[in-house]
Amino acid sequence: NRRSGLRTDKIVFMVAHDTGNPGSTAKQNVDYYERSRDEISASAHIFVDDKSIIECIPFVTGNPEKAWHVLYNVDNDNRLFGCNANDAAGGIELCYGGNINNVEAYKRYVWIMAYACHVYNIDPLTHITGHYVLDPKRKTDPQNSLKLVGKTLADFVRDVAKELKECTV
Repeated sequence: NRRSGLRTDKIVFMVAHDTGNPGSTAKQNVDYYERSRDEISASAHIFVDDKSIIECIPFVTGNPEKAWHVLYNVDNDNRLFGCNANDAAGGIELCYGGNINNVEAYKRYVWIMAYACHVYNIDPLTHITGHYVLDPKRKTDPQNSLKLVGKTLADFVRDVAKELKECTV
């Protein structure tokens, strides 16, 4: 249920998420996804913490598959980007809190988001959004995790754009 096996035709934008469960690592989240794979359909492409970047649904290392990271019946993604997030966006989760070094996790989060933007030729300044922007009645991510490092979504987007520029010059 978590892994659709369906290819995405074109990646148009990126969705910034956080796990919403402070203290859980990337590995713990991926392990949970694996244990509950037949019970729950929600998913993401990549989990990031201070030590790991784990791709659990193909996205940057192979042909991208759809992940179920934004509800279909919420239409802000269609209004903003002309397509459904599950069909045309990457979903990357930031792990934070507890024993996780939030600054190091943030650095990896910025890097992998910049790398995804590079792979899919996405302008981070215009085509990265937060889950809370797409589903404001239910979601707050990644605001809680970003606050821990003194960042807003706008700061994060600028940091991704800077990282992309520095890595591709």
